[in-house]
Amino acid sequence: MKKRNLIAIIMSVVGVAFIVAAMVLVYIYGRGTTTLDYMISDFFLNSSSSIGKRIFSTITYLGEAIIYVAVLVILYYVWDKKKAYRAIVALVSTTVINASAKLAFKLPRPDDTFGHKIDETSYGLPSGHTQMSTDFWGVLGSFVVKWGMLSISIVLPLLIAFSRIYLVEHWFTDVLMGFGIGLIFLAIFIVVLKPVENYFEDKSTTTKILWSIATSIIFATPIVLLNLFPSVELESMVDNLSYIAVFTAVSISYAIEGKVVGFDNKMDKWWKGILRVLFAVVILAGVFLYGMFFDPEPATTLKMVLDLVIYALLGPVLILLLPWIIKKLNL
Repeated sequence: MKKRNLIAIIMSVVGVAFIVAAMVLVYIYGRGTTTLDYMISDFFLNSSSSIGKRIFSTITYLGEAIIYVAVLVILYYVWDKKKAYRAIVALVSTTVINASAKLAFKLPRPDDTFGHKIDETSYGLPSGHTQMSTDFWGVLGSFVVKWGMLSISIVLPLLIAFSRIYLVEHWFTDVLMGFGIGLIFLAIFIVVLKPVENYFEDKSTTTKILWSIATSIIFATPIVLLNLFPSVELESMVDNLSYIAVFTAVSISYAIEGKVVGFDNKMDKWWKGILRVLFAVVILAGVFLYGMFFDPEPATTLKMVLDLVIYALLGPVLILLLPWIIKKLNL
């Protein structure tokens, strides 16, 4: 048996064990005052220091989407665009899985029990920070099989997961479930990556585009259904569909980029890489500022439509237009 497959099997077994343990703790023992969940959250709520909160608030920020986007921008423009695209696919896929699981379970976070204020508005189970950091850094670790990167891919998700418990933004079982789903997803990704790449290697651009659209429909279906039934949660649905809009636009743009642009990561000067990244940062900063300053409560129909349009435009802008500009400027 190949070493990679053995590792995937071990991760899957551990992942299933974590999920089963989380389900038992939540649905059999509950979250009453004598349960493990309650005692852990109560301990950190009453014993954590201000210094500890600042430290782990910084660590938990490393699990935010903006950090992943920043890393992906650097990977795509100055390192390896193929591996960057694979990481994008993995990140969006695990994000959709996490959002679907949250909507399926619809379990609250600790703030509903302890009454402390947090900024998060999504459901608790499973922890998105835990699941996505496990998969994102795990995927990068599978690309760069060196002790330094492997250490980061193990230690960073553990620290981010612990920060969610320390800051009492998730129950222990939320984190446990996040690890479980994340490990199973990572195992599947590692196993199927090479066969999938071999399948698409000689496929036409049209076939790749059709597969991108089909995959997006598969992603969107549970999001739409879970947000419509049993009650309509339109704003949540649009937020999650925005990620899928990015995936669709990026995948279609990437499918045609080789023929219409032919972007190359190689550079003859180090400063060109910095300029490439800065160009992308300017575009992403514009999107960030839009989200910061145009955020009506409750969300209007115009805001939700604009969100979908802007996120969909990120694909052609970042994958087609910006690389074309970089080539024209000889960067």
